[in-house]
Amino acid sequence: MSIHQLSVVYQTDQDRLLLRVRTRDDRLFELWLTRRLMARLWLPMQNTANAASLGMASRGATILPEARDMVTQSMRDQAKQAGDFASPFDDSAAERPLGEQPLLVAAVDLRQGASGQVTVVWRDAQQRDLSLTLTPDLLHNLLSLVEQALVQAEWGVVAPPAAQAPVPSEPSPAPRLLN
Repeated sequence: MSIHQLSVVYQTDQDRLLLRVRTRDDRLFELWLTRRLMARLWLPMQNTANAASLGMASRGATILPEARDMVTQSMRDQAKQAGDFASPFDDSAAERPLGEQPLLVAAVDLRQGASGQVTVVWRDAQQRDLSLTLTPDLLHNLLSLVEQALVQAEWGVVAPPAAQAPVPSEPSPAPRLLN
């Protein structure tokens, strides 16, 4: 399956995230992601994306532990710049293989392949599934979309943007010495 577009939006009336995947051959897959699922999945997805990025960046090289966060952030930024976040999602697909109603995801499998790609298998309670094989760049862009939706949902899974960056406050007093 060749992915053409991804979309993640918070649906207030359902109190869920709606993940939509449109393929180049005009198939549309829709998945419901619940708060409970995302609370458990958010950190493993980030860790998997970071590991995949580090694996791609370190082919033939060793990355020092203290540089890993910087390299990962650089890979995230590159993926975001390469992505098209401005084009609206086209949901006029001819075919919906999972049916007219979105699949309610009950379980997710994350597997990192040797080639750096990550396979994400979304499964419902009836064992229907959707398997996506994502490059590290595509996974980082998916995480960016999910993060935006999570902030909008106000579920407390991620911190709002204002809380992520420390705001300088009044200067702290000089340290006291106790003898």
